[in-house]
Amino acid sequence: MLLIDDLKARKIAKLRGLNVIGTIGVLLDAKEKEIIKELKPLLDELIEKGIRIRRELYDHTLELANEK
Repeated sequence: MLLIDDLKARKIAKLRGLNVIGTIGVLLDAKEKEIIKELKPLLDELIEKGIRIRRELYDHTLELANEK
């Protein structure tokens, strides 16, 4: 598994047959495994620190995490 968020690098990794997961995927997995209780505060903190998350992805992530 490869943890990476850079779109170009993700595409190359996938072409090489690697299983790619991004930050949001890791957070969703942690929520599912009850390692974390809430995703929203973590997503908001990432955004505050300058990480760009599209609004559609933000909303969809919260829906998947049952937080919307």
